[in-house]
Amino acid sequence: SLCMRNDSRCLSNSCQKNSTCVAGHKDDPCLCADASMDNVEELCNKTSNPCSSNPCLQNATCLGSAGNLSFTCKCPAGYDGPTCERADRDCDTNPCEHGGTCQSSLAGPTCLCSAGYTGALCERDLDECISEPCRNGALCRDGVDEYSCYCVPGYQGKHCDLEVNECASDPCMNGATCLNQIGHYDCICPLGYTGTNCEVEIDECLSQPCLNGGTCHDSLGSFSCSCARGFLGDLCDTDIDECSSQPCLHGGHCTDGASGYSCNCTGTGFMGLHCENLTPLCWSQPCYNNATCEDHAGNYTCHCWPGYAGSRCEEDIGECRSSPCLSGGLCVERSWAGHYGLVPGLPPAFRYDRAEGYICRCPPGFAGTHCDEDVNECYTNPCQNGGICENFPGNYTCHCPPANKEGIFYGGWNCTEVLHGCTDHQCQNNGICIPHLKNGQHGFSCICSPGFTGIHCETITTFSFQGNSFLLLKNPQTHKKDFFYNINLRFQTVQPTAFLFHRGEKNTFAKLELLNGYLHLSVQVNNQPQALLHIPHNVSDGEWHSVEVTLARAVILNLLDSSCVESCLNKTSAKIDNELVMFAFQSTFLGGLPVGNSNSLQNTFNTHSAPSFVGCLQDIEIDLNVITPENVSSGSSLNVRTGCAKKDWCGHHPCQNRGRCINLWLSYHCDCYRPYTGPDCATEYIPGRFGSEDSSGYAAFPVDSTQNENFIISMFVRTRKPSGLLLALRNSTYLYVQVYLEGGKLTMLAPNSMKLLGKHSMNDGNFYLITLKIEPNKMELFQSSHYLGFISTPALTIQSKDILYIGGLPDNTETDRNGKYFKGCIQDVRVNNQPLEFFPITNPPSSLINRTLINVTQGCTGDNLCKSNPCHNGGVCYSIWDDFTCTCPPNTVGKACEEVKWCELGPCPHEAQCQLVHQGFECLANAVFSGRSSAIFYRSNGKISRDLTNIVFGFRTRDTDVILLYAEREPEFVIISIHNSKLLFQLQSGNSFYRLTLASSVPVSDGKWHQVTVSMVEPLSQSSRWHMDIDNKKDTATSTAAAGSLNFLREETDIYVADKAFDSLDGLRGCMSTIEISGIYLSYFENADIPTKKPQEEQFLKISANPALTGCLQADFCSSDPCMHGGICEDLYTSYHCICPHGWTGTYCEVNTDECSSNPCIHGNCTDGIASYECSCEPGYAGENCEEDVDDCRGHQCMNGATCVDGINGYSCLCAANFTGRFCRYRRLPYTVCGNEERNLTCFNYGNCTDLGGELTCMCLPGFVGER
Repeated sequence: SLCMRNDSRCLSNSCQKNSTCVAGHKDDPCLCADASMDNVEELCNKTSNPCSSNPCLQNATCLGSAGNLSFTCKCPAGYDGPTCERADRDCDTNPCEHGGTCQSSLAGPTCLCSAGYTGALCERDLDECISEPCRNGALCRDGVDEYSCYCVPGYQGKHCDLEVNECASDPCMNGATCLNQIGHYDCICPLGYTGTNCEVEIDECLSQPCLNGGTCHDSLGSFSCSCARGFLGDLCDTDIDECSSQPCLHGGHCTDGASGYSCNCTGTGFMGLHCENLTPLCWSQPCYNNATCEDHAGNYTCHCWPGYAGSRCEEDIGECRSSPCLSGGLCVERSWAGHYGLVPGLPPAFRYDRAEGYICRCPPGFAGTHCDEDVNECYTNPCQNGGICENFPGNYTCHCPPANKEGIFYGGWNCTEVLHGCTDHQCQNNGICIPHLKNGQHGFSCICSPGFTGIHCETITTFSFQGNSFLLLKNPQTHKKDFFYNINLRFQTVQPTAFLFHRGEKNTFAKLELLNGYLHLSVQVNNQPQALLHIPHNVSDGEWHSVEVTLARAVILNLLDSSCVESCLNKTSAKIDNELVMFAFQSTFLGGLPVGNSNSLQNTFNTHSAPSFVGCLQDIEIDLNVITPENVSSGSSLNVRTGCAKKDWCGHHPCQNRGRCINLWLSYHCDCYRPYTGPDCATEYIPGRFGSEDSSGYAAFPVDSTQNENFIISMFVRTRKPSGLLLALRNSTYLYVQVYLEGGKLTMLAPNSMKLLGKHSMNDGNFYLITLKIEPNKMELFQSSHYLGFISTPALTIQSKDILYIGGLPDNTETDRNGKYFKGCIQDVRVNNQPLEFFPITNPPSSLINRTLINVTQGCTGDNLCKSNPCHNGGVCYSIWDDFTCTCPPNTVGKACEEVKWCELGPCPHEAQCQLVHQGFECLANAVFSGRSSAIFYRSNGKISRDLTNIVFGFRTRDTDVILLYAEREPEFVIISIHNSKLLFQLQSGNSFYRLTLASSVPVSDGKWHQVTVSMVEPLSQSSRWHMDIDNKKDTATSTAAAGSLNFLREETDIYVADKAFDSLDGLRGCMSTIEISGIYLSYFENADIPTKKPQEEQFLKISANPALTGCLQADFCSSDPCMHGGICEDLYTSYHCICPHGWTGTYCEVNTDECSSNPCIHGNCTDGIASYECSCEPGYAGENCEEDVDDCRGHQCMNGATCVDGINGYSCLCAANFTGRFCRYRRLPYTVCGNEERNLTCFNYGNCTDLGGELTCMCLPGFVGER
């Protein structure tokens, strides 16, 4: 740049004589090599002179010669000494100021002042500005032996005598000419440009020069117009006259327009765009009613709108003449224009295209095109307050609802008026008052409760029949034209069989009865049965029921009951002589018939009837006439009272909850539950105790001769023993049926038949009812409500003197063969519902007493089993029936507290699960195996006595060939391995000399857990087939060959787990659960790892010293695909690891790798991507990582031989001598120099060189920068 201080004088190698150039030194840049040379010149180019260093002081004159180092000083006045360093006495005080030199003289001391000072003692500053050296209005500032000129804008130079050239920086653009002015510049712009520097292009279209809709197109320094149609000229200012060509024919007048012309054909008789067509006849509008006129050659035709007719459409067709509107509707034709806007149904305005047809104005209540549709007035919901609307032709009716929640009734035409008739009503006996509104008057009516009638429900209609009762009603004889007889009544009774009514006489009657709780109707005319109907629905339940009997064209029996869903109506057709019925039906008996002497009515009727009715009848209607006490004449009833006298006999539970109470209306009956009996079920049949204190006993009953058909034996049985004979039947020859317990389940056996075994255990100490039903060809067995099945037998007849044995047989051996002696209680034995009592409760006995009892005691007291102190470990014994229970101390379990709750003591390490085993506990865990040699092996403790018949374990691995378990004691061995991804079990044991092999059918090397059970099919045999079950029978295999058990593992046999065992196979890489061999576990923990010693006697001990790594995950975590973005999951069994693809990191590969973290972009900003990054380079740089410096000198604009110097996003021009400017296009302006020979500075381009406080500075003209 210009005006730069040149601190480096070393570029030209100006120092001579092997001297060293020191860059940046202001005074002497050369350090001379020869120390003997005196540095008399900065370039070390002259021979040393002893006076060159100015050794003489006080401006004394030094006398010396080249090559001689000695010199002589010629001192000024007032000084002496070799170097004039001593002053005379007059100058001892050095009175001279500002560096002035004192000299002695005869007149006294005088001062030689330094430059810029004056006065006798150099005390005044010399004002160099007095001579006004600064030009052109510049400001002069005095200094010490110097001055400085501060120029006004537009001037420069030491004395501000040089004018500044503002055009030197070439500020004018687009080829403009720059005019230098005083302190500024002006640009003379070329055509088309404006602005201070001519930087703005002028838009000549802004003034909208184009006229008449022309479009302006701007260009540099000019514009052009595209004219609209009808105009031309540079500015579209000339209108074209389209009428000049006379386009209008037949005298039509042409009118010129802006973009065309028009022809006025008025008065010419022609028409058209150019008046070229002759005007047609239709132009005189000969057609009426807006008809369309069509011209022909010399004629025309009128096309009428629908609704009009005639050659000129002058006739209006009258559509209403046929009276199309029904129901009194008014017909209005659509062609009557004067009605529009006045008649509803017509549009607001008349239109000829819609003038055809008519509309019908319908009277209220009708609608439709022809008023033929009845309007549904109910559609608008006129009925209020819940009223139900019923539509009629032209009208509607509201059926008002019952009272609302507030008890308010509504009435009136729309149910809007509150009814007040019930405000002071007198409906009695819970009658319901219904208000009404008739002819504007409020009133009420009563709906009576059942059993009452009358205006105010004041009359009772209920009659109570107390037994041996009847009620006779006489009906006057009337001659009916219609054959119709009807009886309605309600009744309430508990009698299953009873008389309800008999209407008629001996030979002609209708009779209604209850038979086994069902209604039965019989009709007889002249001794001929006409109808027999019944309804199979129980009505003898003490509840009210309504029944209706009708004799008309058909005989109808109808039970009007909400409880009867189906079969409530029965009817049949009958041909009945009305004259006979009319005479006979004058008398009706209710509840029964009179009894007594031979003259009684019952004898007169000579008819068999059900027992008299006991209960209540009410609301009796005979031929629609309600029967009240006033209708009953004196002497026509017996044991009949008004009202309903009913007592709840069962309300106080007379049967003591031991039976079902049956209300008999006048009394009650207890139907006792077994084993209770007596009038109030207060007595219990005494049970018989068998096997008390382990004695042997039985009971025997002879079979009565009357008990040989449908023989049913039932009894209650209570026991805790799984076996025992319950009953047996013996004839004179053999036992022909036995019922006993086998495994706690009821069992039945008969000769030459298959044994019948029940499914439900009954040896839990509770009572169970068992029933044996013997029929001629089969025997059925029941346990409580469970039907156990039957046994088919040959023709079987129970003979008199056959013996029924209970609990055992006289012969001990025979008893042992048939279930052994029974121990427990048997109660309420019945044969065909007749009790067989061990100990009769009545005197004389009501049951069979010819019995034999051997060691059968009375009652059902159990044995005291606590006498033998069965509870262990300090448990307290409590006796229960034929059993005991122990209250165990803490941490003990078992019926007799024989097992300790070891797991509650926390005996296992935290990573293990405690499992109770027989007499002890075991610590279970899953172990992880890495595949390296980590042999874990076990050996029996020598105390295992049980048979080893199965192995249970779990594993998960991805190994395809590996050993899971290996043990060998020649010649016996067992190997469990994986071969070709299939599970393989190999065994040779016992007396077999052949290897037994089982293999899975599906691969197991999938990393998932697999549960395996390998067991003997017949574990009690010395040799058996083996079965393998994988994952709960998802994969099974059974051997065809047999092998022995695993008992050879009880000896000193090493059992290797998850070890390679063979050099050709690696160890297991995966997990294994704790292996169980017939209930004995191979624990991964040594006894030293467990704080509590395992108490069980039978154990496999871990012999290997190396510890097992526990904690394998139960599930294959990789199965859930936890790794994201394509990461590969590696199952580590104790955890998992995600191998992430390039660009991702994190536990789940969920974090996008920041490829920008390494700052790859050298000169730019980095944007992270997926497994990539992108660099946005700073200006001046390129390349993938912005590592390339763009060569900005390509296409540079440096002029006048200048050298282009590449920079960052730009370049600079190194100008040749005498040229300057950004592109070196201007010649360099003169330079100025300030300072002295020792310290000076050069300022270029008319820069003003100024010494400010001893600092030399360049002040640049406008348009220039830099230090110089």
